[in-house]
Formats: sequence, C-alpha cells, structure tokens
Amino acid sequence: MTDRDRPTTWVAARALATFVAVACLATAVLGPSSATAQSAPSGKRAQKTFALAPASVGVDLPNPLRGQYRWFGTDPTPSTVTSNDVYYRDQVYWGRIEPSDNAWDFSLIDQGLADAGARGGKFGFRVLAYCPGCWMNYRSDFPAVTPSFVPLQPGTAVPDWNSPAFLAQWQELMAELGRRYGDDPRLGYVDVGGYGSYGEWHVDTGAGIAEPNGLAVVEAVTSAFPTKHVLINTMTSVDFTLAALEANPNLGIRTDSLGCPDMYSMVAVDRRLQKVWKTRPFFSEWCTRADPVLGAKQVRQFHVSTLSSSNMPWTFDTLTPPQRSAYATAVATAGYRLRLRSLTLPRRIEADGKVAVRTSWLNQGSAPTYDRWDVQLTLTRKGRATTVSLGDQLRGVTDSSSSRTRVAVPSLRKGRYDVSVSVVDPSGYSAPMYLANRGRTSSGAYRVGSVSVR
Repeated sequence: MTDRDRPTTWVAARALATFVAVACLATAVLGPSSATAQSAPSGKRAQKTFALAPASVGVDLPNPLRGQYRWFGTDPTPSTVTSNDVYYRDQVYWGRIEPSDNAWDFSLIDQGLADAGARGGKFGFRVLAYCPGCWMNYRSDFPAVTPSFVPLQPGTAVPDWNSPAFLAQWQELMAELGRRYGDDPRLGYVDVGGYGSYGEWHVDTGAGIAEPNGLAVVEAVTSAFPTKHVLINTMTSVDFTLAALEANPNLGIRTDSLGCPDMYSMVAVDRRLQKVWKTRPFFSEWCTRADPVLGAKQVRQFHVSTLSSSNMPWTFDTLTPPQRSAYATAVATAGYRLRLRSLTLPRRIEADGKVAVRTSWLNQGSAPTYDRWDVQLTLTRKGRATTVSLGDQLRGVTDSSSSRTRVAVPSLRKGRYDVSVSVVDPSGYSAPMYLANRGRTSSGAYRVGSVSVR
C-alpha cells in the first residue's frame, strides 16, 4: 500500500535442464508423456528408474504462498495467470476491526478468508495502526485508523508507540485475532504491521519505537499465531530485524517495493538478511514506480516467494516485449517450482515386503516451500489403489535434492501395478501440489510407470 519504492538487479533465469528420454524397458508400461524407465547399471538391475517429463518453462503452477497474490481486489496480471491467494491491508486497519475498546468487527477478515477459501488459496493480512495520507482518513463514514482508546503523541495524530497503553492494547488485539483465526487452514500468514506509517516500521513524524517495545509488538503477533508465517517489513535497522528473527522462529521478512532500487530494503545491504530466505519466507509487492526487468532480477537475487497483483505503475498490455518477458519470468519463478526428476523402485515388489524408494527433485523457482507437504506413492491395479507416504521431502529444497526411504506396502495381490506420485497437504485443505512436470491427473497425481508385484 505504500507509495515508497525500492529494488535490485536480477540474474537471468537459469536454463531448465533438457529432458532426455532414454530407451523404454520392455517391462515398463508408460504413458507417452509421463515418464520413461531407464536401464539400471550393472549391479542395480533389481531397480528401475523412471525419469519424469518436465513441464514447459512458463506453465502456470497455482500453488499457495508462491507466485502472484490478489491485492486491492485486482485480478491477476496477466489474466492467464492463476492467483488464488488473497491479501488485505487497507480493509482491516485497527479502527475498523476494533472501533471501540473490546468491540470487535471481524467481518472483513472473514470476507478475506472466504474469498481465499473459495479459490483454494491462502489469506494474509496486515493490521495498520497509523496510515498518514490514506484514503480512509478522508471518509467520514469510516472509523479512524487509530482507535480513540490508543494514546497519541502530544499534539500529533501519531500513536504513542512507547506507551504501556499502546503495547497492552496491541497485545490484546493480536491475542483476540489469534484465538479466532490461529488454527484456520485458510490463513497463510500475518504481517506484523502495527508500528509505523502504513505498518511498515518506519516513521517520518514523531518519536520512533524503542527496541524492547518493538520486539514486544513483534512477539505479540508471533505468539498469537505460532503455527503461521509472520512477516516483518525490512525497513527496520539490520540489528533490530536480526534480533526479531532470532527471538521468533516463525518470523520471516517482507519488503514493499519490488522493482525499485534495492527495494528500499535493508536486505540489499546485509548478507545475513540475504540468507533468511533459506528457512523463512520473503514476500513482496510491486512498488508504484516498478521496473519489471529489475523486479524480475530481484525475485531471483533475493529469493522472493510472492508478488502482488496491484500497485504497478503500468498495465501488462503497455509493457514492451522485454518487459513482458521479465514480468512473466518474475511471476513464474517467484517461490517454489518443484519438479520430480526421477523415481527409482525395485523392478519387482514383494507382496508383503518393504519397498526401497528413491526420489530426485529439482526446484526451478526462486525459493523453497516453507510448509510441510507429504509425498505419496500410489500403486493401482484394476481400479484399486494403495497409497503410502514417503514423508516430508520438499520443505526447504532450494536447488536439487534426493531422498531415499523404505516403506512398508500393505498386502498386495500379484500382478502389474500403475505407479503415480502426488504431493499433498497433510491438513487436507490445499489441493495436491502442482509440480513442474507433465502428466497431472484429475486427482492431482503424476503417473510414473508400472511395476510388478509377486
């Protein structure tokens, strides 16, 4: 929502590995576009490796908490991109949620959750306590941004950030929101918000917040939402941001000006902050003077997971061909873009034995997934399916990764079985993950090939 702007440079998107189909084994029964069984080297002839076909570079992967999210009610840009996640900020400022002390109005948060839920996406929000120059200040039919029970600095409209009353009221607000929404699977993340102009953790007027009080503002949000991602804007000092990250394991970072110089963010000047993405999410939005070419470079350089559908100073159809290409690359590569390269199984499976399974993965995106996903192997014969879990293999995968596991397969009848792989949300809320592979079925699985059970 800020009219401030900030970026970096970006390294050209790496070329995706070319898929080479090798000779099919006579024993493999494969679909033409799904996977190819590869001959095992001498000594490993008891195994069969299936190489799965990759999807094209720009194919849309509508997974949660990656790519583009909807903001300000703006449809995806371009319209061919799927955008299921929803973000609110102006709609849910403090005075609107709590117009008077302990008088709550959660209708707009409920609306945002319902919108995201209907799309199968995730909802995120930031509560503003102070929004100088914003539209709602000029609407007499809207509550004030800063509630009347929050103390102000003398002679100003700026909250008294360091007063015990401000901190106590903020903690009470977050605790109430956490009680109501902390376990809702539709909620993906919460911006810390609260302090500073637009909740961005910077002020141009009045006294700033003292570090201990700033840490208390952050802790009120992270403790209210211990199982959700929480984000803090990186316009704070490096030392403060690092202290907040160390004290709050579920805290990630955000900057609001993708596509402007250094994103007006401290991430661009500190190597320690530039490593946060390996374990914590980094979300962003386009700035009001964004350069899409620069923004695409920043997505890769700083490992950004999400981008907004709004706030750009242009429309997609007004961009030059190089700008359109860069913008499309930014959207396609933001966040995780996981591809199953190969799956190795025994050529023959014992009906009541344990099965050794090896998977090889490639992340073609800018960042990992930070959530738990369950990789599942399914064996199907004559319409009867048996599914086993291969575990949480994908969280934190930043480049390439291999996993080996042995799983017990329930009693199976002898015969030939079709093999498929799916990546599912353990909570059951999100659709199975879209992989950067061809051959997705209507159930969200990817066909691998076939094996024999004896």
